Amino acid sequence: MALVGNLKDLKLTNIIQINCIERNVSRVSVKSGDRTGFIYFSNGEIVHAEFGPFVGERAVHEMLALTEGDFKVEAGIHAPTQTIYKPWNSIVLEGLRLIDERKILTTPLPKQLFGLLSDLNNVRNIFVLDYNGNVLEGQSTEANHPLYLTFVWYKVKKLLNLFYSDLFQYIVLRKNDGFCFIFEYRPNLVVLETDARVVPHEFTLNVKKILKQLDQRLT
Repeated sequence: MALVGNLKDLKLTNIIQINCIERNVSRVSVKSGDRTGFIYFSNGEIVHAEFGPFVGERAVHEMLALTEGDFKVEAGIHAPTQTIYKPWNSIVLEGLRLIDERKILTTPLPKQLFGLLSDLNNVRNIFVLDYNGNVLEGQSTEANHPLYLTFVWYKVKKLLNLFYSDLFQYIVLRKNDGFCFIFEYRPNLVVLETDARVVPHEFTLNVKKILKQLDQRLT
């Protein structure tokens, strides 16, 4: 008897794991919209897959990206050929990595900046500006208007670039109860408001490390 269901209720990663751990000889059929795919299992591994124009590992990766659709698991059906030779867990992990990369590429840059920097220790608030002082992500909660911060940025940068050239990347404003850091990243300014426990040099190194990681993802 075939097992049928929806990918919203049981993820394809779980279906693959069950069939491989139980070492089933089986076929999983997936239908999402007008697209249909098949994954074949034998001896605890994925041995063949088809999805639209894709065959092999790429077909599995494309199906892992599906968030909705119907599936059917049929026991005892052998693969017509073998196109996959890697361990099933490495194929799944690679597919999940590619999904994450796609999400990054389709997520607006201000939202990426906000998400990556929000979890830093001792950060009270974060928001992302464009060069006109408009808040693109987050919100300003302090008395300093975002337009004022962009004005400060331009004036300080213009002055310090005379001495430091392109090495100038950020400024730190001291407040009564903490710090305000302004970083330039591509067409955005990132403002991070922190408490007084922050060590400015260490904090800026952590921020620059995160921005470098984002650079690597985007290139």
